Amino acid sequence: MRLALALLAVPLAVGRAQAPVDSALAAFVARARAGTEALRDPEAARAAGYRPVGPDFPGMGRHWIHTALILRSTPDPAQPPVLEFAELNGTPTLVGVAYAVLVTGDSPPASLPVPAKAWHFHQGTVDEESFLRNHAGAGHPTGPGPRLAVVHAWIWLDNPAGLFATDNWALPYARLGLSVPLHVSRAAARALALAAGGGGRLYLEALLHAVGQPSAEEMKTMVAVVSRHQAMARAQAQNVQQLEACWSALWNEVKTGVRPEVWKRLEPLR
Repeated sequence: MRLALALLAVPLAVGRAQAPVDSALAAFVARARAGTEALRDPEAARAAGYRPVGPDFPGMGRHWIHTALILRSTPDPAQPPVLEFAELNGTPTLVGVAYAVLVTGDSPPASLPVPAKAWHFHQGTVDEESFLRNHAGAGHPTGPGPRLAVVHAWIWLDNPAGLFATDNWALPYARLGLSVPLHVSRAAARALALAAGGGGRLYLEALLHAVGQPSAEEMKTMVAVVSRHQAMARAQAQNVQQLEACWSALWNEVKTGVRPEVWKRLEPLR
């Protein structure tokens, strides 16, 4: 249950992601879509036993967890233990799913037709892993003992980085109803996530606080920096280069506003 709680804590086509060419993957996606078609309404998902947990990740949406499904030894593509909803143009929308398998070593499970490199791992308590390190690039669990192998599948919103990529940086564009560039810039998309509403700002502020461990005065400075760059991102939402510059400038200002030891902890997030 401790491991289960660790997970509880983390113009593209919306409504149908591109079908993979590989037959095994195509069958997996078809089964996953068929099994979740009726769950695309949040109320239907709730009635089926799923519950929203944790924050709305800028590049993933919010995790809805079905605790009875989360620790199956062999996951069923049609019954993912995690649904990922995001608010697109004001409407909660199912954009992807995730599967979790309990493992004891470093090898990901082979029970799904998923590349080994697509899996990532969760280990620890809710406070340790609710949404930060694994999903923000700040480190991965290295301790002994069992952990959850997790893989995301973007079956309802095309992901330029691939079907099984952890983050879908088309999501900030979809949230605002914007067309997605042919090549999505991660930096531009992360800046755009700030423009998509209060959730993006609050998520980044929480990330800075939890990972950086700043003083109250440093946190106050960073909140002001984030707020300023949120306004800039909103004004530049259609300009990829300006969004990239906005994201770079945000981190440069954060660096100058905190102690070196705080920046050392924050730098992997930039």
